[in-house]
Amino acid sequence: MRAIFPLIPIVALAAWISPAGAQTNLLDRWYTAMFDVNRAAIADLLADDAVIKLEDLGVTKTKAEFIAALDEWEEIVKTANLAWQLEEGAVADESSSTVLVCYQFPDKEVMIREVFGFGDGKIASSVQSTASDNCEDF
Repeated sequence: MRAIFPLIPIVALAAWISPAGAQTNLLDRWYTAMFDVNRAAIADLLADDAVIKLEDLGVTKTKAEFIAALDEWEEIVKTANLAWQLEEGAVADESSSTVLVCYQFPDKEVMIREVFGFGDGKIASSVQSTASDNCEDF
């Protein structure tokens, strides 16, 4: 199995970046903030009325509820690695993107599909569901 390392932020080098490229930059900042549990960055990336839905758990959270729940995530992520990529063949534009995320924990790994909605340069929504119990196809 190949190693998966924490991602490193990509910096936009030009003002003429495409809308899909702008969303990729936004997502890169999102996963970096999530891996670092940077609450200020996460709050800045989420729209005020953002909704995060964790389908597998049957949980829907507002921006405030999501940020308040990061204490548990902070403990979990200390021993994890993650990598993400846009899902091949899925739409990635100024209003939405579908991402596959491989989370590697000491005792297991899981691939999550996350469908993002965007508005005004922020994440307006996220719907997460399990894509696979492993990251072999990542």
